[in-house]
Amino acid sequence: MEEQYKKEFNKYFEKALEKAEPIGKLQKYLLPHEKEMLNNGQLLNITHRGSTSVWLETRSFEIIDKEKQTNVYRPMGDVEVCFLLEHGLLPDDRPYQAIIEGMVGRSYSNLYLTGKKTTDTNPSTIVEFTCPKLLIEHLKTIQMKIEDGALSMGLGDKAGGGLHLFNDSLRAGETTFRIVKVKRVPPNK
Repeated sequence: MEEQYKKEFNKYFEKALEKAEPIGKLQKYLLPHEKEMLNNGQLLNITHRGSTSVWLETRSFEIIDKEKQTNVYRPMGDVEVCFLLEHGLLPDDRPYQAIIEGMVGRSYSNLYLTGKKTTDTNPSTIVEFTCPKLLIEHLKTIQMKIEDGALSMGLGDKAGGGLHLFNDSLRAGETTFRIVKVKRVPPNK
C-alpha cells in the first residue's frame, strides 16, 4: 500500500508543478521561514490558478534503510510549527498530538490542509519527521489507532503520552524534521 501512495503522490506532485501559477500578491502572506524555503528551493510553488491561498510543497525524504528508519507526518498550526523551528522539539501543550506513519500518513495529513478534516489547531503545514524505526514501533505499542487506513500514534497526554520519547529522539539528533507542505491563507480582514 505504501508504494501505491508514493506512486500516486509523485503523479499528483508532477501535475501540480505543471499547473502552478505565479504566487503574485499572495506572497506577502508567507511567513519568513516559508519565504526562505521557497527562495532556496526547499519548497516549490504548486499554487493553482484562481487559488485564494499559497500552496508550497516538496517530495518526501527517500528512506534508504527501511528497516532502520521511517517517515512520520504531522499536520501543524503556525504556533506549533514556530515552536518546533525555534526549539527543535514539539511543544508539550497538545492533548493528542498525532503523528502518522508513511506516505499514507502524509496523504492523511493533507486532509487537514484541504479542509476534509478539521481540528481546532488550524493546520497550515505538514511536517515530515524521519525517525528510527524502533522508536515508532515502540510508540505504536503505547498507543496507536487506524484513521482512514493510516496508522496514527498519539504523543500527547490524552493519547499515548510518548511525547518525551519523541522529543528525546529529536534532541539527540536521531529524529530529524522538515516542512514538506504549506497552505498559507491570507488573514481575514
